[in-house]
Amino acid sequence: MRIAITTLFFLTCFSVFGQYTKYHTTDKRAEKYYEEARQYLKRAQFREAFEPLQDALDKDPNFIEVWLAMGSANYRLGRFDETLVALQKALEIDPDYSKSIYAYFLIGEIYFKQANYEEAKAYLAHYLSRDNTEIKKRQQAEVMVDNCQFALVAMEAPFEYNIQILPDHANSFALQYFPVLSVDQQTIYFTRREGLSVQQDEDIFYSDKLEDGSWSMPQSVSENINSAYNEGAASLSADGRMLVFTSCDGRRGFGSCDIYVSYKEGDNWSTPENMGNMINSAAWEAQASLSADGRTIYFVSNRQGGYGRKDIWSSSKNKKGKWGAAVNLGKKINTNKDEISPFIHANGESIYYSSNGKIGLGGLDIYMSEKTDSIWSDPVNLGYPLNDAHDQLSLYISSNGEKGYYTIEKKDRGSFESKLYSFDLPDSFRVSNRSSYLKGTVTDADTGTPLRANIKLYKLNNEKYYSELLSDMKTGDYTVVLSESNQYGLYISSPGYLFQDFSFSFDDIDAFDSNLLDVKLEPVKVGTTTVLGNIFFDFNEYSLQRKSMSELKEVYSFLKQNPQVKVEISGHTDNVGSADYNLELSTKRAKSVYDFLRFKRIGDEQISYKGYGQTLPIAPNDNLENQSKNRRIEFKILGISDQ
Repeated sequence: MRIAITTLFFLTCFSVFGQYTKYHTTDKRAEKYYEEARQYLKRAQFREAFEPLQDALDKDPNFIEVWLAMGSANYRLGRFDETLVALQKALEIDPDYSKSIYAYFLIGEIYFKQANYEEAKAYLAHYLSRDNTEIKKRQQAEVMVDNCQFALVAMEAPFEYNIQILPDHANSFALQYFPVLSVDQQTIYFTRREGLSVQQDEDIFYSDKLEDGSWSMPQSVSENINSAYNEGAASLSADGRMLVFTSCDGRRGFGSCDIYVSYKEGDNWSTPENMGNMINSAAWEAQASLSADGRTIYFVSNRQGGYGRKDIWSSSKNKKGKWGAAVNLGKKINTNKDEISPFIHANGESIYYSSNGKIGLGGLDIYMSEKTDSIWSDPVNLGYPLNDAHDQLSLYISSNGEKGYYTIEKKDRGSFESKLYSFDLPDSFRVSNRSSYLKGTVTDADTGTPLRANIKLYKLNNEKYYSELLSDMKTGDYTVVLSESNQYGLYISSPGYLFQDFSFSFDDIDAFDSNLLDVKLEPVKVGTTTVLGNIFFDFNEYSLQRKSMSELKEVYSFLKQNPQVKVEISGHTDNVGSADYNLELSTKRAKSVYDFLRFKRIGDEQISYKGYGQTLPIAPNDNLENQSKNRRIEFKILGISDQ
């Protein structure tokens, strides 16, 4: 945890010194030089104060107040080593001198920042043993002591992270931070700043992974996105076609920094749009992270109604595609200090973020929490050496949960460094449910023309869709994310075409053997047939299982959108059992689907049903897999009216 010593603190110290009529010296010339230096210090002219302070020490080397002032001025200038020398000299002269109490606090804080936790504990403990400590400073010291103890334990049992700085062009700028990768880890996007000054331009760049594992020369993400204003802290949807980012002081918005969105069609990014007042406010909003399907966004804001200075909030799209009001993630995640740079994993259940409001190793540490039934677990510090005395932030974890990327910021003697690193994630901090991706192209089955298709992914134990997106208008490309321990139904549809569906039992990511699924949609015409792959019955039964609901909803939706279409619900079986039994079973199963649609007020003029038993197999009945293919419900277009 970083403890900031404010200008007010130093001025308070000097005013305390002024309450004494006599200083810790008998040399009047030394006292005069010290008084001169105090005037500079009151005006925060720290560099100008050094000459009279040194003059005072030349007259009296044991002038404690001068050593204390020298230490304070050096601290304000970021000269921590010189600060330690000056303050320790004061304590050496008289360790119990009343004016030296803040030296123990300040030395303890510096040692804490430098990861010298044992020394930090000793000095802070001495500070806390004194009676005349301020309440606020005492609380800060107590927190630092707790952090020191945590850090010492963490360093005794380090995790195997195999942290590596990213090579080649990925770290070619003065500063680079906020890495985010495509779901296949072949492209990295990051924010780059042209120089060390906060006034210098920030833009979003990307780099592609080459065959030898190195990164290509970074390129600007798009002229439509990068501008003369600052753009940064980007996040991508899993299909790489929705990008959200922060822009400050330039674009029209609601506050000092707002979150914007751009969409990719083909190779071109659209002109960014402000994400609106459900997400942005008159306060500061930044550092967004998108869910895999782009329908939920997590971001940082210092708006009112939070728990601390900067909190993590979220917003989700409703059924109409509109963003809902932002919701605070709650006090399990947020503290009375800063929570920043959230990253929501592809599984939608695991969040990683940085905080300086929890017990850690110093500065901003990275924590992890997982969501079960909308409740976040107690955050866990990711331990040493991923976390250390520096600031760690802007983490990205691969969909399979094995690889991570993040930023390390180092500040020392006025210099500032920010570079990108990769690491291997230890088992202790991997997501409970890993993810993989499925990608492909949607085309017209007759012409091969790419299609703009609606793609819905259901968890089959839940009739609500889990994720929804559109394929690329120009290329037909799509990407969806699948997570372990789920059975999915995938539905792909486009106006004027018969939909297709697929089923995936995704119990083990390592057993998932294909990431590619190209889909050819048949135009709506008489004779077109599709298998309803997510209709489920118990063995030898005809009552619909509840996990059939997502399929039934999609069939209903198609019929409502195409009232001119007349369809037959066809039932089929394998050849196990008698032909008469199979004919009866297939007829009853087809009727179960028919009855559901009639219940939903689809008319007899639009649907009918028929059982075919074992008479129309689509595969030889020579093994269990082929038999399962033959046990099916089909959806066949019988006619198209002129209405």
